Amino acid sequence: MTLEDLLLDLLKLDRADKLRAIELWAHEVAIEEHPALTPGKEYAVWSPYDSATTARQLQELSDETLGL
Repeated sequence: MTLEDLLLDLLKLDRADKLRAIELWAHEVAIEEHPALTPGKEYAVWSPYDSATTARQLQELSDETLGL
């Protein structure tokens, strides 16, 4: 089956099936781009939110950059 054949078949699908196809392919592309990430697994992400030390360091860096 060629890509053109596949696209023609996809156009024949109803709306729900088209959306499901989009979800499936977006998921596949994401896996290819980030193979170290496991779908459905939660990963901790560090954030400077509520971090006074980080806020102070960013302010000092900003002040130095602006010459304040």
